[in-house]
Amino acid sequence: MNFKNPFVPKLVPKTETYFNIKNVFTKPKIVIPKVRNEQGKLVPTIATGKYWYVKYFYRDPETGKLKEFREKKGINRINSISLRTKAIKNLQKAVVRYLQLGYSPFDTVQGSVKTTLDKTFYSAKDALELAIEQKSKIWSASTKNICVISINVFIRFLKKNNLYESDIKAITKRHIIIFLNELGKDKNITINSTTRNNYRKNLCSIFGQIADDEIIVTNFIEKIPILKEKPQKNKPFTKQQIKEIKEHLLTHDPYLYLFIKFVMYGFFRPVEVVRIKVKDINLDRNTISVKSKTEESIANVVYITKQLKETILQMDLQHVNLEYNLFTVNSTPAIWNVSDTRKRTWFGTRFLKVKRKLNLNENYGIYSFRHTAAIDLFTTYQKQGLTDLEAKHKMLPITRHKSIDSLNKYLRDIGASLPKDYSDDYSLDF
Repeated sequence: MNFKNPFVPKLVPKTETYFNIKNVFTKPKIVIPKVRNEQGKLVPTIATGKYWYVKYFYRDPETGKLKEFREKKGINRINSISLRTKAIKNLQKAVVRYLQLGYSPFDTVQGSVKTTLDKTFYSAKDALELAIEQKSKIWSASTKNICVISINVFIRFLKKNNLYESDIKAITKRHIIIFLNELGKDKNITINSTTRNNYRKNLCSIFGQIADDEIIVTNFIEKIPILKEKPQKNKPFTKQQIKEIKEHLLTHDPYLYLFIKFVMYGFFRPVEVVRIKVKDINLDRNTISVKSKTEESIANVVYITKQLKETILQMDLQHVNLEYNLFTVNSTPAIWNVSDTRKRTWFGTRFLKVKRKLNLNENYGIYSFRHTAAIDLFTTYQKQGLTDLEAKHKMLPITRHKSIDSLNKYLRDIGASLPKDYSDDYSLDF
């Protein structure tokens, strides 16, 4: 089944009523896998390998027998039961409508390849939809949401300039530059270089796919310069600040204290902590599997240190549902059906109260604990007599950087990799 729009529609427009041709197809039904919760009640699950789909039967024109078809259309990449439920209901409505309009899955199976090969004209609309459909196969849900926002803003620009239905080849590098330069102007908003670069990156990814599909000759967005950014980075804490924060958290927010210990002793990024489910923890092997950003990537495996193991045992997870998120808004493991970004923001806002109480400025955040731990480890390895290079090689699997170069840059940025005292090397007396 090959809908033009690769996304499940938010709303299915009302149209005139169509009636099924008797015995040609059955009514499409929603299939949702379920598991029993702690109370023994069957509830929907979004666990890996548990696929949601719309099922229907359509009569084979050659054999006359009914054949089963299943439509998913990317809904299993939605990591929220409530959002996936809405999506599958809309998909069901869309399938019903297309069948009533005379759609046949057999026509699509036999004719789709030929239609694609014969097609020579692609409007901007067609090319963008095709590229998004291809990219959606490898994007995670969060990446898809971010990219689609950028693309929708670009589509409004194309419609405004009567380019959306035009040949995709009519869109030039100049059009993209104008689009990037005009970002935010319609709402009197000043766009910083980071935001502009993010729009450029997302469009570059899409146009790269269009070029790979040989619909356009080259991805000219690659030649548009990236603006210099001045990102505000989290500073590491001093030992005195760590002591004060610990005392405050133990008294006023012990749950956030547990969350932060995962950042410090597991070298997790805050967004990785909120992705952890109970089933990801293996105390027998002392490992935690970390879900990476892209769906197709292999999960990272993190070693559970002694400090982290004590924290996990303190949480008493022995009888907790394995599908539960480890950290949630309820301050206890549970199903938490919101985006990873919202989860991370929720804990960041919770730490904001601590910052205000201890007079910490905007340069500090939960990420600062990871930086502090990195400096502490690097300094400890140096005191143990390791050379800088030996210390960095030892840290590489701990911080999970992809290369020594990227770890070098990280340590420089957080102030860990500094030259030794060179005061006595001067011959000048000024």
